[in-house]
Amino acid sequence: MKRLLCIVLAVVATMQTFSLCAQRVEVGSRAPLIGDVEWISDPLEASGKCLMVEFFHSSNKDSREHIDHLNALACDYRHQMDVLMLTREPSEQVAGMLLHEYQYFYVATDESGKLFRSFDVKHVPYAVIINPKGIIVWAGNPLTLSDAMLKKTLNK
Repeated sequence: MKRLLCIVLAVVATMQTFSLCAQRVEVGSRAPLIGDVEWISDPLEASGKCLMVEFFHSSNKDSREHIDHLNALACDYRHQMDVLMLTREPSEQVAGMLLHEYQYFYVATDESGKLFRSFDVKHVPYAVIINPKGIIVWAGNPLTLSDAMLKKTLNK
């Protein structure tokens, strides 16, 4: 029985080690470059501000319900960070849902999934905040990002 328990513990420890090694994006690491995307909105220009990238899919209820909140964040923090909503869906499928008259965030599609893979996105909604030096300063579910956490992250 002890031997079986030791084997199970060894397997679990090994699985956790592999899952940690497989993680491509960590706070404090250099962010993958935002490159080959198709812009649905006006293209994002380098601004010297932080960048929040939120990964989106229209089939996800939380992602859809977060659009207005994301727009409010982009408006409230527009002097400190730019916000990019990134999807893998074709532009004609999501443009009507994501583009608004008073919109403060940028929208792009990554149909090839290259950026989704580079950021190791396995579920949505998921977001990262990248500082002006290209370092990831926050990563996780944007629904858990409080205003206090965001202010603290942007002031690092």
